Amino acid sequence: MDALSLLLDQFRHMAWADALVFSTISGNPVAAADDCILDKLRHLHAVQKIFLDVWLARPLDPRVADDLDLRALGAFARGVHQESMRFLEALTPAELERVVNLPWSKTATAKLGFEVAAHTLAETLVQVPQHSAYHRGQVAARLRELGVDPPMTDYIAWVWRHKPDAAWPEFF
Repeated sequence: MDALSLLLDQFRHMAWADALVFSTISGNPVAAADDCILDKLRHLHAVQKIFLDVWLARPLDPRVADDLDLRALGAFARGVHQESMRFLEALTPAELERVVNLPWSKTATAKLGFEVAAHTLAETLVQVPQHSAYHRGQVAARLRELGVDPPMTDYIAWVWRHKPDAAWPEFF
């Protein structure tokens, strides 16, 4: 499997996992009303959108998801996933080596106390699913605190299911 195919799979898995999480939450009134869960999901999907905007050289809005309720956030997330897949499907392997400037790198340099290294498009494409998995884990932990059984969203679980497409709740 080549790098671009693996990245496409990572993004297909991410969409599947995010849709599964939205399905679980939207089907449980306690989870759907939990501000902690909603805040984590807003951040997770805002970051997905911000990286997409960086890749497409568009203006960034770090507050893009701040005011979205669960239903609007689900629709927003679904749209970002669809647009991200179109972007990835149009890439060539050579484009993966292009250096990407993340506008917040200077802030990271100041905060971390060292000059951050340059990063390629491929490296930023790896970052987004990993960041999303981290926050889905936080959502899963919160679901358990609320007595809700979180869905299994592991990559290997997706592979075992024969890599299904995302199944978003119907009202998204």
